[in-house]
Amino acid sequence: MTTLECTARRIGDLESRTEEYELTYSADGGSPKTVRVRYQAARAFEINESLDRGVEAAKAAISEVDPDLAGRVSEEALSQLTWRAMQSVKYEEGAPRTSALEL
Repeated sequence: MTTLECTARRIGDLESRTEEYELTYSADGGSPKTVRVRYQAARAFEINESLDRGVEAAKAAISEVDPDLAGRVSEEALSQLTWRAMQSVKYEEGAPRTSALEL
């Protein structure tokens, strides 16, 4: 079974209303795919845009190790992984944390 890992780290000004994250996705030994996202919590379109960028990076990481699997994993599952990863480091002051999803 393939495991997708997402390592999240909050970057930027931690006191700002704009939240910025660096997300790195890797799947079973493939090369990591990194994306930086930023949004204001009051702007749903910015949050959705950030999640979409995370999903695309996750799919790219999965495609590298198993192209067929990338098409079968739901965008909802990848979006939830991305959101949980970002929220897990929201108050960690730059410390990274890794979340995983069995595919």
